[in-house]
Amino acid sequence: MRRFWVLLRKEIKELVTPQILLPFAITIVMFMFIGNIVGSQGTEAQANRRLALLDLDKSAASAALQGAVEQAGFKIDRVTTTDPAAATTELSGNGGTLLLVVPKGYGASLAAGKPAPLDVYSVIRTFSFMAGQDSSTLSAALAAVEQAVARETVGGSAPNLDAAFLENPLQVRDHVLIGDKQADVSPDVVMGFITSQTTFVPIVLFIVVIFAAQMVAVAIATEKENKTLETLLAMPISRPAIVTAKMVAAGLVALLSAAGYMVGMRFYMDGLMKGLGGAEGAAAQAASQAFADKLGLTLGVGDYALLGLSMFGAILVALAFALILGAFAENVKAVQSLLAPLMVLLMVPYFLSLFIDINSLSPVARTLVLAIPFSHAFLAAPNLFLGNTGAVVTGALYELAWFVVLVLIAGRIFSSDRLLTMKLNFSRKKRTAV
Repeated sequence: MRRFWVLLRKEIKELVTPQILLPFAITIVMFMFIGNIVGSQGTEAQANRRLALLDLDKSAASAALQGAVEQAGFKIDRVTTTDPAAATTELSGNGGTLLLVVPKGYGASLAAGKPAPLDVYSVIRTFSFMAGQDSSTLSAALAAVEQAVARETVGGSAPNLDAAFLENPLQVRDHVLIGDKQADVSPDVVMGFITSQTTFVPIVLFIVVIFAAQMVAVAIATEKENKTLETLLAMPISRPAIVTAKMVAAGLVALLSAAGYMVGMRFYMDGLMKGLGGAEGAAAQAASQAFADKLGLTLGVGDYALLGLSMFGAILVALAFALILGAFAENVKAVQSLLAPLMVLLMVPYFLSLFIDINSLSPVARTLVLAIPFSHAFLAAPNLFLGNTGAVVTGALYELAWFVVLVLIAGRIFSSDRLLTMKLNFSRKKRTAV
């Protein structure tokens, strides 16, 4: 048994090394950083939750409705115009996201025991998870109003109670605005459709980038560890040709991997939608597609080409990063810790773009996030759906600039004989007895 514990301690010492602990520590710090940003953005959004209100009824019932909305945490912005169309234009121009229109006759309909109409206009400017929080909060507030109306109606013992009225006292009509287009559909349906179309893109990009980076870095580290890199550099081949060959080979493999992952994820998402919803799920997907066509939430051939270009640019930047980092690896075991900075540059924009609107960050934080080249690839699909083609093109050019700079740095490294001796030593220095 004693031999077993000795062997166990030996294995733990070999596993718990700085090469293992460093990425682990960086990941923990990174998640704490992302959590703080998302949490602060959520707290700020809740404190500044605003709703434009157009009350055309001016009744006690509409005043009670306003009180319920304010109790839900919304700050009411009065609309001066009496035209809903002009109010939506004013809402879009002021950067607002929600407009509640109380039509004339709202209070009279409730008093007569008939469903009272309400119009909710939602302006969608981003598809992050936090973007739909205001709409969900408003829906919860309106549901509370419905429950209160139902209780008052039952408590009043009104004759000839209509069961349908008790179930849905409010007839909420949803309208979604994206740019200059509008559709009579719930924002939850739009967000669900966009999520089903864009979720697999960042996942595939994340997997492929990590796979390609590890492939290149491990290849360089293996050649250094096996002493085959010296033979390669001694051959009558120019150093830039060696760098180019490694980049092109890894890029082609990563591109094929990305295509395979995207096809697989597409089948997975389609099968998941059909499996969970059956025929109803397929019908809902078809209805969502019809609303998406009205709102212009469709991608053409050129859009898919731009999306592929942005993804491929991010892959090339990751390969160039990995080529440089791999040059510092003394052996294959050191690759994991050396790729930790690349992991951070990937995961920060990935999670931030998933949960919050990057444009809602402070100017300094937004600049720092957009300075990361991978941010533009994660934002490409939402920008294309919103018609921000210029942002995608600019992001792709920015990725290209990063790639050129990193390739030049890699070329300088490979042109020097120091490549054979470059390393970051994480091992503990042994103390010599005096």
